Amino acid sequence: MRKLTIPPLICLLLPTLGHAESTTTSSAAAASTATARVDFSITVPAVLFLRIGTGSGVGAANNTTVDGLTFTVPATNIGDGTTVAASAASGDLTNGAVTVRVFSNVGSNVTLNSSVTGQLKTTAGDTINWSQIGVTAAALTTGTAGYTNGAITHPAFSATTGSGTATTLTAASKLVRQEGRWTFSYLNANTVPAGTYGSTAANNGRVTYTATQL
Repeated sequence: MRKLTIPPLICLLLPTLGHAESTTTSSAAAASTATARVDFSITVPAVLFLRIGTGSGVGAANNTTVDGLTFTVPATNIGDGTTVAASAASGDLTNGAVTVRVFSNVGSNVTLNSSVTGQLKTTAGDTINWSQIGVTAAALTTGTAGYTNGAITHPAFSATTGSGTATTLTAASKLVRQEGRWTFSYLNANTVPAGTYGSTAANNGRVTYTATQL
């Protein structure tokens, strides 16, 4: 087997490989200096986060909970225009109210839109138009540090199917950090046949909200 011999000079250099920068000042006296430098690098990922209803605080963690909003029309008020509030257990903030929170650090504005797959319908095929769902925008009772807490305009529903009318959230200092609450109600303006309208995706009861980075 061949023996490998390392020259003495290389042996002296080996311990210093990979070390940070350093300098030595010989015969140091008052006011002498020695300097060394370190380079820092911080990588921040680009994030677009949307929360409607139940969510995971202010972070970007995923949450698969889909909140339900339930409205029951009193027998004495069918189609008389009396607004019907959601049940107490509806929405993460109860009584038909949900949290809305958008975060983006990409540097540009964000649009927020709603989308429906058709009019709310029963298994018998009777329908209620999405224009019968009212939405009130307001600030959260308690805001989150670093976020603008206020009334975020709800993107109006399409009356029948597809995307609605988008709302634009304006970036400030390259960030979008806005939150608020939406409270939903049933406007009850039309007399319709008995039945449960929506409730399932098959009966067009689900709204999909989409945040889009511009």
